Amino acid sequence: MPFNVAITGATGFIGAAVLTDLLAGGAQVTVLMRPDSNPWRLASLGGVEKITYSGLLNENTIRLLKEKKPEVFVHCAWHGVGGNERDETFQIADNVPMIRDAVELAAAVGCRQWIGFCSQAEYGNQNCRMSEDSPLRPTTLYGKAKLAAGISSLALCEARGMTGTWLRVFSTYGPYDGPQWLIPYTIQEFLAGRAPKLTRCEQSWDYLYVRDAASAVVSVAATRAPGVFNLGSGSAEPLKKIIETIRGELAVSIEPAYGAIPYRTDQIMHLEADISRLSAATGWSPKTSLTEGIRATIAFERGRRSES
Repeated sequence: MPFNVAITGATGFIGAAVLTDLLAGGAQVTVLMRPDSNPWRLASLGGVEKITYSGLLNENTIRLLKEKKPEVFVHCAWHGVGGNERDETFQIADNVPMIRDAVELAAAVGCRQWIGFCSQAEYGNQNCRMSEDSPLRPTTLYGKAKLAAGISSLALCEARGMTGTWLRVFSTYGPYDGPQWLIPYTIQEFLAGRAPKLTRCEQSWDYLYVRDAASAVVSVAATRAPGVFNLGSGSAEPLKKIIETIRGELAVSIEPAYGAIPYRTDQIMHLEADISRLSAATGWSPKTSLTEGIRATIAFERGRRSES
């Protein structure tokens, strides 16, 4: 069902996939971009309306977006998702106010639904399959900021008469991911003829293909599903299986350097999302198998390597 959407963070990994899926479904989309955003992930996309903003509640931003008449506001923007940034003070000082401003902007321009992205980091290190009713015990400023942002954003949506939705993202992968993350890093090391330096990879991890994550967001918007939902694949695969799947698809004989990287002191060994609530509310379920997703990611990484 085509609809009119405003989106922040569309230059990011998940945001770009959401934008692509919205456009493919016939949605009219307005992208809100900061002046310093790098739009490389959007280079192949046409038909995108863009508003460059210095502040989400700037009068000019409100005026320009109101002219587009969006019904749904998708907020993907977040400052600092890298592991080395997760205990920086800007996680709270910058991101929580930005979430508030995004909700107020959506209300000011007449949106009926606001969708925000959070993280499994809100649960902390529990080493089990987690539902939305699992205890919330974040251990990093990143996770604590996400939790505070979720509580405040949903409360503000209710106060402003909008449907509020908060998606707790587990791990995603696929084309256009940052090269520092596990799957693209492993692929690039194998392609370069090097052994990727890894932990012992005894962890079991929930990885969702990014285009499946994007289709979940479209399903949430189409059904106007409210509340908090886990967004993952619904199953946890051993990391060693994922690495060996990559190795097999590349047909390389290089042995990964398992154990070259020590586990963190707070290492999560089992990360798995119960996605039954999201599936029941929207009818969504993941469609891409691990092998299919790895193949698509390898094809993209080969292209990235040839261009560098």
